[in-house]
Amino acid sequence: MNREKSAIFFSNNCTDEMKKVVRNELNIQKESLAEKYLGLPTNVGRQIIDSFQFIPTKVKGLIGDWSGREASCAGREVLLKTVAQAVPTYSMSCFLLPVNTCKKMRTAIANYWWGSSADNRHIHWQSWDRLTQPKYKGGMGFRDLRLFNVAMLGKQGWRLITKPESLCARVLKGRYFHETNFMEATRKKHASQTWRAALAARDVLQHGLIKRISDGESTNIWRDRWLPKHITGKPITPGDGQELHRVSELMTASGQWNEDLIREIFFPVDAEAILQLPIRPRDGDVWAWEPKRHGIYSVRSAYKLLDKRRRQGEEDQPNTSSDGVWRMIWKLEVPPKVRVFWWRVLHEFLPARQVLCRRHIEPIANCEVCGGNRRISQTCFDGMYCG
Repeated sequence: MNREKSAIFFSNNCTDEMKKVVRNELNIQKESLAEKYLGLPTNVGRQIIDSFQFIPTKVKGLIGDWSGREASCAGREVLLKTVAQAVPTYSMSCFLLPVNTCKKMRTAIANYWWGSSADNRHIHWQSWDRLTQPKYKGGMGFRDLRLFNVAMLGKQGWRLITKPESLCARVLKGRYFHETNFMEATRKKHASQTWRAALAARDVLQHGLIKRISDGESTNIWRDRWLPKHITGKPITPGDGQELHRVSELMTASGQWNEDLIREIFFPVDAEAILQLPIRPRDGDVWAWEPKRHGIYSVRSAYKLLDKRRRQGEEDQPNTSSDGVWRMIWKLEVPPKVRVFWWRVLHEFLPARQVLCRRHIEPIANCEVCGGNRRISQTCFDGMYCG
């Protein structure tokens, strides 16, 4: 470490004598606080919106540079997914960006996708929520930036759980949850933005983490998730009035499941799930990530989990094809812009008079050449045209 180029920063609570001792001990005499470190703001206070204003500004700047180029829809898709959506990735792995910041980036991306410009307004043929659906569901697979932010932060929470001896975990534990664990910690009044971001990630962790049973000593039967692929991951049998609390109490002295006891206490569906659960030979129960077979957290699987939970209960929209049709469209061995064109045809996202009339832009729906009123998708598939 180059101490001549290094600097140290103290809070207002430090006395001059304390500052002097620390400077002499570290042999760093320069005292300052840079505006940014590794591209992130160093002093993030309560006005967090101002601290991250540079991100949507950078995204809009990139899109502004692309606006002068005549790119096809497929070309714009590649630019947005590989460049624009990648700009906030590092910041999202450390902080929970404000909703307004994500909204500004989303607006710039949507404007460029539908109209080749970040600022000019064009017809947005499909809502952003639908655009973020997977391609095989009729969307375009764009990221929901807020959900992606939470999924990225989930990685930090995963490290706090699985690597409690790391320096970061020890510092945060000593400051915020020294008497409990991360999943049960609360947010204090003047908590830092780093800690607030870590707590925001617990939502995805609570739905994806599961205990892998070994001795069962550290797993609560009724509160912890420990039954994989079983409804909520917990027994549906009511735990009120039960004398057993630890999974270890459901085992025999030889470390196997006590089948008679389990069938006596639990509903049949719970009993079958418990008896089919393998017991790990290693010492101690461990946390694992249920969506992945290897049990290790991944941002991709966390994002899919969040997106699936958000879309629960949604009904299929009218005039959309089945999943099989969308898969067929995206697997066609044609140029990407042709696949995007057929995506627009099936959704009727073309400015034909019949489509514009349905959106209250044109007064009549009939073709001005032949007077027909056929849907644009029917015209394309039947090979009929005005002549």
